[in-house]
Amino acid sequence: MATAKTLRNPDEVIVPRPKILKMLDAHNVPWKTWGMPGTTSRTLQDFFTYHEKDRFYLRNLRNGKHAGNGNNGHSNKFVIDVHAAIVIVKHRFNRKWFELYEECQMFDGNPKPLVRSSFNGIAETACRTEKTMRASAMRCLAEELQFCDPSKYELSECLKVEHREMMPSEKFPGVWAVYHRHIFECIISRSLFRKDGYAEREGIKTIYFKWKPASQIELQLPP
Repeated sequence: MATAKTLRNPDEVIVPRPKILKMLDAHNVPWKTWGMPGTTSRTLQDFFTYHEKDRFYLRNLRNGKHAGNGNNGHSNKFVIDVHAAIVIVKHRFNRKWFELYEECQMFDGNPKPLVRSSFNGIAETACRTEKTMRASAMRCLAEELQFCDPSKYELSECLKVEHREMMPSEKFPGVWAVYHRHIFECIISRSLFRKDGYAEREGIKTIYFKWKPASQIELQLPP
């Protein structure tokens, strides 16, 4: 396991699991209810895995102090910082441009779809081992859409980074999340285009992606 001496900044320290449990309990986070049947939340094991493998940082660890402490030395919110590659996938079909979006997520045992209106494009949390966010974007295309051949699409460099406002985590109730979205654009070839969209099976859920009209003026890459 990595130590603070070998990492680039304090945010990247991997916190031992027993300490994470103590931090969750100190903030009254209901982690025992995570991942229960019929819910869309992830499990405590998922939380540990995200933190250890991904750029999924516990802000409470920064400088050995609690998140958002100001001058009072404490906070009533348990905050995570999540760095993700966001890929805006586009294709020209019948002389019109279309953009891929996540229509919904369907969880096993839960008939109600999860619709995320505040996110565009497709997304994957960056791995700690990935040297660049562009590498994360390429993995995102491969894992989400099975676009494994880079010769069949044109991927931009990072166009911008969006630092979202703090919000309640969808995956981990009781935790607050700050998303740092590294935006890329991808134009796919005709061979990758599926008019009816795509579906990805991920654990206990299926994610559905559909096409919507996109304005030509929004394109960052040449057609």
